[in-house]
Amino acid sequence: MTRAKLIELARREVERRASPDGGLLSAYLIGTVASGDPLLGDAADIDLVLIHDGEPVAEREVMPLSDLIHLDIHHHPRRLYAQPPPLRVHPWLGPALCQPVFLYDPTHFFERAQAGARGQFHRPDYVKARAIAFLERARRFHASLQQANRWLADYLVAVLDGANSGGTLAGFPAAGRRVALGLQSLSRELSRPEVYGGFLRLIGAEGVSQAEVAAWIASLARLYDVLSEVQAEPLLSPARRAYYLAGLQALGEAGDHEAAIWPLLHLWARCVRSLEPSAAEFHQADWDAARERLGLTPGQAQLRADQLETYLDHIEVVIEEWAEQHGA
Repeated sequence: MTRAKLIELARREVERRASPDGGLLSAYLIGTVASGDPLLGDAADIDLVLIHDGEPVAEREVMPLSDLIHLDIHHHPRRLYAQPPPLRVHPWLGPALCQPVFLYDPTHFFERAQAGARGQFHRPDYVKARAIAFLERARRFHASLQQANRWLADYLVAVLDGANSGGTLAGFPAAGRRVALGLQSLSRELSRPEVYGGFLRLIGAEGVSQAEVAAWIASLARLYDVLSEVQAEPLLSPARRAYYLAGLQALGEAGDHEAAIWPLLHLWARCVRSLEPSAAEFHQADWDAARERLGLTPGQAQLRADQLETYLDHIEVVIEEWAEQHGA
């Protein structure tokens, strides 16, 4: 399956949905298909953004194309693009608008929005603004860690936002299955190894063996198979099984097992939160053991919160030093 074929599959779906009165303004691709490296473990998702004239019925939709390929469709309302210039400092949407693949734009609506958002995108003060936006997001999640039932989910997001806050000074933010490898590359480009090193320490990844990660992936696979048959949530769809699990396995088999830990934990936490109480006893033990090994149990939440706060304070210093060097 080539990148060109994936783009063509997305284009066909857009053509199928487009009609004179259908309310579809524009369509474009983001993510790894747009950036050029979509396959991991022979599986891929195609991140397709559809801009609607009105309010879309749903924000997210997953559409299987094969056992290994699916469309991950993001539905956006027109109003999201009403003020293009401020989008250049949006931490996620700004980078997405910078290098998309155009698929459908008959009225040039998206072209105009993109031009406004992309103008002077790399100007140092705009780069700093995106970094600060990530840092503020991280601090908001850090402040919510007292909620015991979701502390780990919020903690993982805060750790990633903090790392991306520093990393985005050097390029587009890291995301997806290769998120840790992306952060490693950004940290290296920035000449700040502590950005990536701190990220790994905060999730307990240092010193974990390939065999341990492989066992955790197997446990997650069993849980995912149970949940995906009864869950309506798009992100836990059976269509995404290979995308997640084959991708994680590929990272481990390539010797990048540390890089699999954040996406593994993020998905595992989502699955555990979706468990019915009657099913929890069959899957909780493996989850509890993994958290214990990584130092991410509820009993260690305060220690981890303190470590995260120290990390975010250091990232703020990194941003300010970068801004001073670049005149931002």
